[in-house]
Amino acid sequence: MCAHLLIVEDDETVSEFLIDNLRADGHAVTTAACASEAVAALRRGTVEIALVDVSLPDGSGLDVARMIRGGEAGPPDVGVIMVSGRGTEQDRVRAFERGVDDYVVKPFSYPELLLRTSALEARIRGRVGTVLTVGPLMIDLAARSATLGGVLLRLPSKEYELLAVLARDPQKVHMKEDLMERIWGYRNAGTRTLDSHASRLRRRLMVVSDEPWVINNWSVGYSLRTVIQ
Repeated sequence: MCAHLLIVEDDETVSEFLIDNLRADGHAVTTAACASEAVAALRRGTVEIALVDVSLPDGSGLDVARMIRGGEAGPPDVGVIMVSGRGTEQDRVRAFERGVDDYVVKPFSYPELLLRTSALEARIRGRVGTVLTVGPLMIDLAARSATLGGVLLRLPSKEYELLAVLARDPQKVHMKEDLMERIWGYRNAGTRTLDSHASRLRRRLMVVSDEPWVINNWSVGYSLRTVIQ
């Protein structure tokens, strides 16, 4: 499952280029054209890696990085790649002092940016571990496999990704719009696709366990049943 990326970039040409290519390479992508939009997106808690331009209309990308690390803009462990047209040693040092993970200078090579993003994703997932355990449910993120009570679950890609997202924070009610953004890359496209995938995933899990693992919470979001009677 590729990381959910946030592109913080006010240049529409650059932003659209990254959206098209990163989505084609399997990433869910959210965009922000300024610092305030970036902070709002980060606070929704679905972003794993932010690609942040230094120069933004309402401030500096360095301030966004500082807010991330300080816990003011979502989880403090979000990966940050700073993107800038300035690449002096002083510029890089200032960025790393703010806690960024990597620094890319414009104009950049897309294959290089993709490799740097993938390397950061691997480091992040190595920090949080590669196996999620919720009771008898185990998800191996590295192997993209899931078992329930020792039984291997054969899940289509999107159902596996939905299960993995829910298992990362099983007690949280994940809003439908956030799940659509995280898994499909679109926030305001309706939730019928999500609902059908969640329904099929629930049925597959109930073949192995009679418990309704995937819970629809008041029709606004989904969570996992974490206390099995």
